[in-house]
Amino acid sequence: MYNPNSKYTRTILVLLAATMLLGSCYKEKNKFQQEGGNYVLGLRTQGSGNNTTDYLLTANSINTGLQTISSTGNGIEQLAWSYFGSTGNTVMSFSYGTSNVAVGYGLAESGRLYEKGRIAFERMDCIGKGDDSTIIAIGAPWGGGSYDCQIQLIDTRDIRIKKKKLTPLYMRDALDVLNKWPTSIVVNDNKLYVSFYPLDGASWATDLTDTAYVAIFTYPGLDSLTTIKDIRTGPIGYYGNQINMVKAENGDIYTFSPSSLAAGYSQTTKHSGILRINSGTTQFDPSYFFDVEAATGGAKLLSATYAGSGLLVARVQKAGTDTAAVGGWGLFDVTNPICQIAVIDLNNKTVKIVNDIPDHGGQYGSQGLVEDGKVYVSITSTIAGESRIYAVDPANATATKAAKIQGLEVPAIYKLTN
Repeated sequence: MYNPNSKYTRTILVLLAATMLLGSCYKEKNKFQQEGGNYVLGLRTQGSGNNTTDYLLTANSINTGLQTISSTGNGIEQLAWSYFGSTGNTVMSFSYGTSNVAVGYGLAESGRLYEKGRIAFERMDCIGKGDDSTIIAIGAPWGGGSYDCQIQLIDTRDIRIKKKKLTPLYMRDALDVLNKWPTSIVVNDNKLYVSFYPLDGASWATDLTDTAYVAIFTYPGLDSLTTIKDIRTGPIGYYGNQINMVKAENGDIYTFSPSSLAAGYSQTTKHSGILRINSGTTQFDPSYFFDVEAATGGAKLLSATYAGSGLLVARVQKAGTDTAAVGGWGLFDVTNPICQIAVIDLNNKTVKIVNDIPDHGGQYGSQGLVEDGKVYVSITSTIAGESRIYAVDPANATATKAAKIQGLEVPAIYKLTN
């Protein structure tokens, strides 16, 4: 019998109200003008003070320096500051605001984005591809109150969370009181590999920096298999949904350890370097280690896009810049030109700086696009006095100017098919 004062009825009414709010608050944004095209870009623009506004927009091309990426008359304003992810023909925006909402978009035949659906979430801090219809999003433990992470599998066909797994990722022993912050995701051979770095969830201090870690689960079952460790370098990755693990054509996985104060580490005890997990295995390859810091005279590998044939197009921190003055998250200041773009050869263990790209600041969630042998990356440089996409030729470690960015940065570049 219906009872308007019952706890059950009140709960249903609250859920219905929340559903109606989520379903209605974004309708007007779908009427925004869109240029149309197969390229889908996340654009972050600078407002007053430290305020920014994020857009998702489309473009017909991005590869010439005569083009401009702009939200003027183009794009869908996002609900708040956003991370982005993509798989198959779906792009998702994970907006962090008063209510955390993830919106999934498809591309219509007209080349314009349309909304496929949306979900409310608590935390989604590390995002990766599961398969052509699944995005993996891991919620990290904030504030030190909990040591569990939430692994969530999102079905991008109908935009819903189809599976969850609550896990601390790794516990050394009963006295282990450090949070494990997930930094990158790779799926291979029916296994899910999650890199992480230990930190104090309240202070963000990193008191354990002498070991690299990767937690391994079954995929898509999410059953815990093991956590592997290696003491040749420090923890893998850092805050900000970066690309800190990549998979080569043969299924081998390469991991990147920054060992950088500017990336938010409170201390560093090992060199920045690259490890390998051979395809199908659940251990680090003892025969492979690339000490990037030693090979470059002090540069640190931050994040990278796999370009194919054993080559990375990487963002590196310049040698000699990792001091107390730039520490404490200095890497995320786009006005701080301590970064360069480099081509790293994983097979020959070489690093070549791309001199055609100016020194620049870092950014959140820097995802590059690989197309026709080039890697397209977003660069914001106070030295050059502009924000721009560059097309990097990894074979020759050269670059040319592509589309200019009318805004702060482009944290995500994708190409979809209708």
